[in-house]
Amino acid sequence: MSTFVLVHGFWVGPTSWDLVAPGLEAAGHTVARVTLPGTVSLEQDRAGVGLVDLVDAVLAAVDDADGPLDDTVLVGSSFAGKLVQIVSELRPGLRLAVHVDSLPKPIVGSDQPPGPDLAFTWDEFTDDELRDLTDEQRRTIESEAVPFPASPIREDWDLRAGRRFDVPTLVVATAFTGDDVREWRESYGIGPELDGYRSLSIVELPTSHWPQLTRPDDLVELLLGPVPAG
Repeated sequence: MSTFVLVHGFWVGPTSWDLVAPGLEAAGHTVARVTLPGTVSLEQDRAGVGLVDLVDAVLAAVDDADGPLDDTVLVGSSFAGKLVQIVSELRPGLRLAVHVDSLPKPIVGSDQPPGPDLAFTWDEFTDDELRDLTDEQRRTIESEAVPFPASPIREDWDLRAGRRFDVPTLVVATAFTGDDVREWRESYGIGPELDGYRSLSIVELPTSHWPQLTRPDDLVELLLGPVPAG
């Protein structure tokens, strides 16, 4: 039996994994869903939430998981891919690290976005990132979306030790393709990061930015591929 620690990204919360968790549990595994600091309600103050707070929340879920670290699978969607990278650096004994519609890349600071939080808007997404979403799912996202703390987006993290490279890593590409990755290796300078991993697989699953909503059964199958049933 493994523990799958599921981490949401921008705007959607832990309930975004509701269609994925039952499939993992039916295979005999345990599921832990993380609620990131600053994403609980519309009213809370997000100005004081930093990257370390989000990392600590994911670390706590990993450290509290049932069973040993080498039976723990860390899954991050969207921005949470950044957290997957950092926690893999801090806990290199993880069984598997999974990036859902995100890629390992250098984590460097910036001055964007300004302000204390990033408000939800459909304008942030391309047509590919929205494919397969039903009208009902769109309404649910709109009604439940909570602004995301901005400071963690702007902050960097020292990854020079390179311990994360020992963690088997899976990228589930939903709104981008292997051809896109080959182009981005040069234009975005991600080649050295991708080449550092001893085991890195990129699997295409064409659908929305949130495959946990639009293709949950297929996502479960991909997550279980490297992790036999318990």
